[in-house]
Order: sequence, then C-alpha cells, then structure tokens
Amino acid sequence: MRNSKTWGVFCQIFAIVSLMGCSNGMKPTDPSPEDKPASVFTVAMDAPLPSVVSCDLTITGVTLYNGSSNISVMTDTPQVIDFAELSGLHQLMDLNAVPMGTYYSATVTLSSPVIGYLDTSVSPPTVDTMNGTLTQSSVKVPFAQPFVLNSNDLVGLRMDFDLRQSLLTDQNGNFTGQVNPTFEMQLLAADDPNVSIDDFHVGFVGMDSDTSFTVQGPHGRQWTVQTDGNTVWDDPGTPLSAFNTNTILEVSGQLDPVTKDIDASEVEVVSTDGFVLGGLFTYINPPAPQPATQADLYVRYEVPDLNAIQPGDIAQLTLNGSEQYRIANVANPITALLFNNTLLAPGQRVDVGGKLNTSVTPPTLTPHRVVLRRQGQSGTWMVNSTQIQSGNLGTFSLDDDSTAGVLLPSPILVYTTDETLFINLSGLSALAGPNPIPIRVVGFVLVNPATNQPVMVARSVEQLTD
Repeated sequence: MRNSKTWGVFCQIFAIVSLMGCSNGMKPTDPSPEDKPASVFTVAMDAPLPSVVSCDLTITGVTLYNGSSNISVMTDTPQVIDFAELSGLHQLMDLNAVPMGTYYSATVTLSSPVIGYLDTSVSPPTVDTMNGTLTQSSVKVPFAQPFVLNSNDLVGLRMDFDLRQSLLTDQNGNFTGQVNPTFEMQLLAADDPNVSIDDFHVGFVGMDSDTSFTVQGPHGRQWTVQTDGNTVWDDPGTPLSAFNTNTILEVSGQLDPVTKDIDASEVEVVSTDGFVLGGLFTYINPPAPQPATQADLYVRYEVPDLNAIQPGDIAQLTLNGSEQYRIANVANPITALLFNNTLLAPGQRVDVGGKLNTSVTPPTLTPHRVVLRRQGQSGTWMVNSTQIQSGNLGTFSLDDDSTAGVLLPSPILVYTTDETLFINLSGLSALAGPNPIPIRVVGFVLVNPATNQPVMVARSVEQLTD
C-alpha cells in the first residue's frame, strides 16, 4: 500500500451567502425586511496527498448555526464529493436560501469514505481502492469570531478538509482505512479570491441573448452565464454562435451578488461531441518527444454520467495526432507549440472530449479534443532553489508531495512570471531562507522540449499555514 507521507494539505468547500432573493431556478420571494433570506452557493476545492487520487465522501449536510437553529446550505440530496480531485481550484456546487443573522459555527455530516490510491510499482500504473471507516460522521467547527450577515451581504463559507490529518496511517505510513474527518471553517468576504469559480463543467442548454446563455451543471441544475468584453474565449474557432447541446464547457468567474448568474471571466470548450472524460494522465506511450499513440487516463469525472465508464476507472485512449490540443484558459494560438501529442506526460490534468462507442465492451472513446487543465501541486520549496531574473520572473524547485507528485519529477522546476499571484507571500523573493517552506502551486504542467521533462508554469503560489 502506498505511503501517505505527512504534509499538511487541505480540501476546501466554499459557500457564498447573499442576503437577497435568488435566481437560476430559485425564485425570489418578497419577505418582510426583518426576515429577508440569504442565498448560499457552494464550491469545492482540494489539495491532495501523494498517491491518493480519490477520497470520496458522501456529504449529507452542511449547516450554519445562528444561536438557535442549524441552517442548511446544501440541498437535501446527499452529494458524493471527491476531496482529492480539485487541487487548489474552486468548483461551483450548490445554491440555497438562508436567513440573515449572526452565525457562530458550521457543521458538516458525512458518510461512506472510499479512498483510491495510485500504484506506480507496476507499469502502466494501476489504481487500488479501499473502503474507509469514519471515526465520526458529524464535525462541528466554531468560527473564530461570530459573523453577522446583513441585508445584501455576499460572503463565503470556507470549509478546509485536512486530508493529511483525516486519513490515518500506521507506523509505516500505510493507510489504515480509518478516516478522522478534520475541518477548519471560516466565513469570508465576497471579494476574497478564494470564492471565485474556476473549475465548473457544464453542458450548453441554449442562448438567452448575444451575451448570455443557459447551462446545466451537476445534479441537473441550470445556471445563466453572463459574458462581456472582458470574457476570455479560449477557443476562437468555436464561437458562442456555434454552441449546441453537444457542447460541454468549463466556466470560470464569479456569482453575481444581485442576479445569481455566473459572470464569466473565461469560457473553455472541452467537447463538441457531447461527452468528456476528465482526470489525470498516468501513462504515455511512447514518451515525449515521440508522438504519443497511447494515453492512460485516471477518470475523475465524466459529463454526462454514464454507466459505461465510471470515475475511478483507468481509460486507455488511442491517439493519432489528429486531435485538437489546447491549453485551458489561454486564448493564444501558440498553445499548439506548448501542448500537443509530442509533449504529453504522466501527471498532467486534462479533459478529453470525443465520441464514445458503447456498443463494444469495454466502451471506447475516440478523442477529438485534449485540453490541458490547471492543477495544484503541494509540497515544499527547496532551500537555495530560487532564481530571479527580475521582479517575480524566475524559477524555483518544488519538492512535490501531492497526488501527481508520484508521476512527476521530484523536485519539479516551477516557472513564475509577473502575472503569478503570490498568496501569503510578498513575491518570488519571499521564497528564501535556510528552511523548506510548505507551499501549493496552481498552474499548468508542461513538457520542456529542451529537456523532455515536465515543468510547472505557476498561476499562483501559496504558502500553506497551520
């Protein structure tokens, strides 16, 4: 069984509370001023442990306590959440109404843990699973300070799931199967970057206007997406006018505090064939720089959900070079030079869209589009590794201790630019000193054609704190 190692990494769910009426399927009411409802939307985030590729928990409820009542911020339907999926990204999950007032704590109830871990002792790697046992099924966490929700407020509930502390290990570092769910929770202002949406897969439903359209997200809920002149369309070859019911998208942005629509900052087309698999490359054959003809993909999600392929499977994909290769959230034709069938590597997070053939067993997918996705890698900054060219332009080495770390080089070279966001750090120059620094890097894993080795281009670098 794979060693879990011991870095403090977190899985996070966020809920945004708005004391206004709701749209997008939640019809606003006309309450009295003293009883005006709020709205809560939930998004998920994660940074996993090494070798752990999935940690499924069935969430049966999330509530906020106002001194007299526990107010639900999730639907009544239990949701299975993979706390090892997102790696530092935010995924919109739900929207619910709650009353305004003062809130003192949050409680999450859960069940049925299932842990999947990667075995790299064989080639190609395989995935094993373990049914876990919860030490407790309900966790209540007091807020550091009571939080007052006023009319027209928009705030977020941040719920950090500490995967390292939650997955118990024996003296040899092997998983025991016991899960002691450990959370940290806090309410945040709406303009906090931790409540943005940057990992939301949806199916296109229809046009509403030249600048808005309707999509369907998880659990069948429909949302309105608003665009403007600042929205980045990552695939100019597939404009909004070409979208149809076979178009699957990844949308980034924020929920509008008034309309509850998604104000899109980025729209990425991940499939035009009505089907997409998302997950982690675990095996590429032949390796770069030769054109890949086979890619094994650990499936973390699929849209739509089909019985033929399930999350947790490893899908073997056949490539022939005719696929369209793109980098998500980057609207630049040069991406074809940075990501193509000669620059693939185990450890890259991708979406693969194409035609699914369910008439054979096992089903086969003919890939038409391969989209490189942002991902998060946690570990420690290596002492004396920082090289600065100017400002925040430079490199450093990350001793990678998260899921794809067993597939990527360790340490992995990280490139930063003046556009890189530094969180809890003053900049690249703050990565200095005599001791390793625990950090999480969110960005793209690319293959350096000069060395044929994977590197990371950082969108953000965050120092992890207790």
